[in-house]
Amino acid sequence: METLTYRRKVNFYETDAQGVVHHSNYPRYFEEARGYYLEYIGYPYHLVRNELGVDIVLLEMNVKYKKALQFGDEFDIVFGITDINKYFFTFEYKVMINEVLYAEGITKHCCLDIKTKKLVSIPPEILTGL
Repeated sequence: METLTYRRKVNFYETDAQGVVHHSNYPRYFEEARGYYLEYIGYPYHLVRNELGVDIVLLEMNVKYKKALQFGDEFDIVFGITDINKYFFTFEYKVMINEVLYAEGITKHCCLDIKTKKLVSIPPEILTGL
């Protein structure tokens, strides 16, 4: 799996009463990483929607929490595509500080036509980048 690294810092508002990142933020972090990926391949999300006419839809998500991120932590999300076919693709994520694993997850996606909301094959412009 070829990987990219998305770097981020924990904001105070993302923490809970115990001073750690609330579990609901990890899916947001994964989404930010996917947005970074689309920009990296030259098709930021607004172009995917406006030029290609598709929405990239989340079908499944799983997160495993290993260690707690805290306010001010700078962390990396190392991620890439682990499975792809004509209609579906899966990202795998590892949330890391240095070499320490804090969380890992997967998300599975497909593309829908914006107008009809029906499943379509992954556009060639995106498929080439994936």
